[in-house]
Amino acid sequence: MDTTAVVLAIVSVVSGKVCLLTALWLRLRWRTKHEQVQRQHLTEVSRSIAGSDQAEVVEQRPDGHSLRITITRSPGEKSAA
Repeated sequence: MDTTAVVLAIVSVVSGKVCLLTALWLRLRWRTKHEQVQRQHLTEVSRSIAGSDQAEVVEQRPDGHSLRITITRSPGEKSAA
């Protein structure tokens, strides 16, 4: 093999690995932000439940679907605080 072929092979292998690592990093970054939003949402819901005997959560999704959850606390339950 001549030097051009060797250099081309090395460059293609390295660039493939760099693209793969970049894709994995972007996916990890997206997943982290998604989990932070979920955690914030769950924290807000749990705080609203702790302050009263009933909480209602209404979630509107971008695709047009909606989800409504009503949570009530039984009279015998104590708060977790």
